[in-house]
Amino acid sequence: MDRISQLLIKRLSTPLTPQEQQELSEWAGDSSANRQLFDRLTAPSDLKHSLDLWRMVDSSRACADMQRQVNAIIWRLRLRRVSVAAAVIIVLVAGSLLLTRPSAGEGDGSPMLAAVTDTVTVADIKPGVTRALLSDASGRTVLLSASDTVTSASEFITGGNRAAEELRDLCLNVPRGGEFKIQLEDGTEVWLNSDTRLYYPPSFSDNMRHVRVDGEAYFAVATDSLRPFCVETAGQIIRVYGTSFNVRNYPEEHNVYTTLEHGAVSLSRIGGSSGELFLTPGHQAVFSTDDERVNVKPVDTEVVTSWRKGRFVFENQSLLRIMQDLGRWYDFDYEFADPALEQEEFMGSIPRYSDFTTAIAILEKCGGIRFTVTDGKVVISRQ
Repeated sequence: MDRISQLLIKRLSTPLTPQEQQELSEWAGDSSANRQLFDRLTAPSDLKHSLDLWRMVDSSRACADMQRQVNAIIWRLRLRRVSVAAAVIIVLVAGSLLLTRPSAGEGDGSPMLAAVTDTVTVADIKPGVTRALLSDASGRTVLLSASDTVTSASEFITGGNRAAEELRDLCLNVPRGGEFKIQLEDGTEVWLNSDTRLYYPPSFSDNMRHVRVDGEAYFAVATDSLRPFCVETAGQIIRVYGTSFNVRNYPEEHNVYTTLEHGAVSLSRIGGSSGELFLTPGHQAVFSTDDERVNVKPVDTEVVTSWRKGRFVFENQSLLRIMQDLGRWYDFDYEFADPALEQEEFMGSIPRYSDFTTAIAILEKCGGIRFTVTDGKVVISRQ
């Protein structure tokens, strides 16, 4: 197996050395494909469990038989353009199953390959986990997981060996199927939802605190009267005056949603001359990235920020919007068998960390739809 495969497998069982961590981080940062592969290979807890099983058995006796059996799996994976690293991980999982499951015949030692399949089902879709990729302008990257406590995330980049002054903006990238929380240098806390990027400096200037966000984030901003806090989104600047608010800015939605929970914020267009629009708590500003118009309306902030508190809450929400949220969190692609379903509205609440089977059961009970998986894609159709 290649070097990266060895590091991926080792990371499941034991901590990597700083040199190995850097090597794996650089590989993950080489391309978005590498980063997505790493996220998908290392997130599921059952991979670590499979590795534990592998350690518990005497692999020497069955290794040759296992290799012959899984060669066919590797070949199919390569035909589907899955990398060698992915093939190695699947061989590892397959091996643990082959070595620990009872044989089909009584005492004949023949492994049961039926336990291994490359067919995706609804049950295979799992909820997101805590993970992110931190990078700086030079391209240096560090992979972060639930075990990483980030109070000053630049420490992960500098490693104590580089002066913060040498750094420019950092990028904290939370992939699909992920979430992350960070505390900035000034004490501001930021919760990042799936498929979100936060750009921020390792330390703020003496007169301004400025960050940029693409995706969805909840901010609890530390009060500092001498340093205004500004959040840049698509075509818009949010000026914060010691407050908590949610901003949602996904390009495919063509809108920036700014929802104020406590305190005060003002909105202004980047490069615009129309002045500032002030929000009051319990209101949401919807800024259209197509025509730059702004609409303000009262909202239930508990619904808007429910994702941060472990639930998906929908009130008269279109099925398209619901599937966009679930697709990012559970990391799956989807399509509607009937396009008219996209605009049907639903109300309900789904536990964020539940299995996807639980999530779709709730939606199916709401009325008239069913979910199937075809060619690795979730298909939504009428019952």
